[in-house]
Amino acid sequence: MTTILLIGAADTGRAPMAAALLRRLLDDKGHAWQVGSAGVLGHDDDPPEIEARDAMAHMGLDIGEHRARSLNETLIAEAALLVAIDSGIARVVQTRFPEAAERTRSLGELAGRGRDIPDPFRMQMGAWLTYARELDTLIQAALPRMAKIVEAARQEPPAESAPARAEVVHDTADAAPASERAAAVGRMLRLLTLASDMPHVLNWAAARAQLESDIATAAKPIDSGDLSAIYADLARAVLALSATPPTVGQIGGLRSVAERFSRPVRQEDLTWLSGRIATWAAL
Repeated sequence: MTTILLIGAADTGRAPMAAALLRRLLDDKGHAWQVGSAGVLGHDDDPPEIEARDAMAHMGLDIGEHRARSLNETLIAEAALLVAIDSGIARVVQTRFPEAAERTRSLGELAGRGRDIPDPFRMQMGAWLTYARELDTLIQAALPRMAKIVEAARQEPPAESAPARAEVVHDTADAAPASERAAAVGRMLRLLTLASDMPHVLNWAAARAQLESDIATAAKPIDSGDLSAIYADLARAVLALSATPPTVGQIGGLRSVAERFSRPVRQEDLTWLSGRIATWAAL
């Protein structure tokens, strides 16, 4: 049974690196916890990124045998603590698995720092090494809080037996857009984090095209009252109004726009975004 589950995007980069670093730290501290990792994007059985493998080798760890797993209800149920690599992924997990919201924390939150480690996918090796060392620092800072949460979970009395309940059958036509939207939101948030943290390595033209594609995915309604299609049109408008590359204020605004896709879009979301269009260019 997994005690702590590290959750990343594809489970081929930051998540397996963080899991390996945490295992080593736990061994040093004498904690007999089981540590695993998973991803929200569905890259099952993919090996770790070459750069992730090499970065860990540089730090004396071997993740060559790791294979990616998709986050699912079984993994969620088994874990005492779910640690998302960044706050965007934490929101995706909490949206997709609301029953696990109270057990889900971002690594930066646990470390007491407002810091998300960017996804170094397609970056040079130096970035992978830099972020691997930063992951190690955050994990060490987060360990005391992790320990409190895990120990509290272990001390909870077992739940009383409850009558069996009928299985809820979900409409697959609704489940698919919800899953696809969650993945699109995660991609948008990671891309915008990269645009904020390392703008010099990002091709904004390619990034804009990816954002437009993810907005199109997120436009699919996930319930009968979801106004996501209209909201997506407004999102495309503010994206078109953004500078090339966007300003710091516009990147922050785009993050807020993307985050609202994490739930069904309502009239207040349309009102909020409509009100921002007039001043968007000045952000």
